[in-house]
Amino acid sequence: MIDLFIHTYSFRFRLMHDPGFTIVDLLDRAVADGNTGIGLNVNGPHYRFLGGDSPEHVRMVAEALRERGLGCDVETSSTDPRHLTTLLDLAVALGATHLRTYTRHEGERRDVIEATIRDLVEAAPIAEDRGVPILLENHEEFTGVEIARILEAVDHPYALALYDYGNSMMLREDPLEALEAMLPWTRKAHLKDHVVMHGMVCGVPTGEGVLPIAEITRRLVDAGMTRIGFENVWGYTCPFHPRLDGLPEETDGPIFAPHEDPHDPAFFLPDVLAEVERDPARVIELEEVSYQRALGHVQRMLRDLGD
Repeated sequence: MIDLFIHTYSFRFRLMHDPGFTIVDLLDRAVADGNTGIGLNVNGPHYRFLGGDSPEHVRMVAEALRERGLGCDVETSSTDPRHLTTLLDLAVALGATHLRTYTRHEGERRDVIEATIRDLVEAAPIAEDRGVPILLENHEEFTGVEIARILEAVDHPYALALYDYGNSMMLREDPLEALEAMLPWTRKAHLKDHVVMHGMVCGVPTGEGVLPIAEITRRLVDAGMTRIGFENVWGYTCPFHPRLDGLPEETDGPIFAPHEDPHDPAFFLPDVLAEVERDPARVIELEEVSYQRALGHVQRMLRDLGD
């Protein structure tokens, strides 16, 4: 049985541009749509999508989670041990069971990897003390192979991985190759979908892109995975980055083939941020249409997989 955790990114435009839609409203939506938990992205001022950083607000959200029987994971960025300590304490206050992060170090690849390892070696015992594992994501910086190398070097039971279905594409790494490398450390996944369009990786409604989401999900389930974050990434774009882990770049096959833009704004909306400035209500409506399409695909896929 899969525990589906809706990700706040799926409703990022509404959370940012609809003042009448609060984190508590999203919790109610999570329950209504059959989720057992929520992934809270707290990057940014006042903990971003959490909706506030005061102790009173955090207690209110924690109580709202308990009342609805929803699980919770906190998502941040940076491997700086001081930052992670603060966010681990937030996770404890919310009753969260995992803290997702990714590196913010820049520079030469070897230096970035070494700095990330040092950070996690220091932070992992703090995570163990709090009882909340840190999950390092294959975000836009590291291939799955590099994540595995980092976690093997850290070698701590509270420094683990979050596997993202599509982020390896930006580094021209096959998603199944990334999964194979990360699987021994993976404790959660981000379910999403992408295509290559306009010379970059574009987020589209889950189930309408080119990622082998059913096969990935089956491999995760077969490995004992029970928690998947549903992160519909309509409107997301990312350029390609060079692959620097010593393995060849993937350039062929259906995943990396250029996709024709169907000119369906609920599939992909070019210049979505400019459209937010012009007409935020339209973007919120398209986000909802995209999410509904994605939800239908995900629910059908899980039924087909027997969950």
